[in-house]
Amino acid sequence: MVIYGLKRSFTAQYGRKGVVFLLELVGTYEHNIDGKNRLFVPAKFRAILGSEFIYKVKRTKFPSIQLYSKAQFFKEVEEALAGAKDEFNKRRIRDAKFFGTGEATCDAQGRIVIGASLGRAAKLNKECILTGYGDFVEIMSAEVYEAYGESLAMASEMEDNSYVKENELRCQRRAEGAYLDAEF
Repeated sequence: MVIYGLKRSFTAQYGRKGVVFLLELVGTYEHNIDGKNRLFVPAKFRAILGSEFIYKVKRTKFPSIQLYSKAQFFKEVEEALAGAKDEFNKRRIRDAKFFGTGEATCDAQGRIVIGASLGRAAKLNKECILTGYGDFVEIMSAEVYEAYGESLAMASEMEDNSYVKENELRCQRRAEGAYLDAEF
């Protein structure tokens, strides 16, 4: 089931290392893991990710699996390594980028196999949500996706409330003459 549409754009930029494609993966889809632990990846995502891509397990409060095109993944690794000052820092960056990664290939029907340990690490169950985040796709269980959405809503509400409180405080202080005109 398609919840939101997908926008696909390819912009070629020519540089020293050849052609770089800026990709836009956008959209949210619901699919189920079948009895053989296979998950359908929408054709529009596959068209951008390519026939072979990189997966990375995200082990956080909201666990997931992230899918990257090989070009995008290695571009991000290269950029991170370029900022490293010494071999120790390069090793830490490699650990962070490569731990929990692997290569994935879709079968003829557009499905990837979610191995048992991979599914456990990402806390996936039968119902999954695939969401495009511009340069990668994230796969979450429906429950984790819902909890993540609620946390975003709460964070947004807290941010709105703090902004309102901050403005009320400014108005109160201004009314009390606490601010000079130069501060506004």
